Amino acid sequence: MAAFKLDGNKNARCAFCKYWYDPTDQYIKPQDPKHNLWKFEQTAKCLCLKCNLQKGAGMRCDKFENKIP
Repeated sequence: MAAFKLDGNKNARCAFCKYWYDPTDQYIKPQDPKHNLWKFEQTAKCLCLKCNLQKGAGMRCDKFENKIP
């Protein structure tokens, strides 16, 4: 798992997008949520509901919308 700092939509990664179909959020885990640090499984792939394609967790997309409040 790779550590990642969420910074609004600046550091957009599919693993944190609401359109990346991972209903149980099994591929992301909080490391230090107070400072917006999260871990995600880089090798994971799920369906993007916007593009209708399998996308890797670390990919970037212009349709990104953060699913972490």
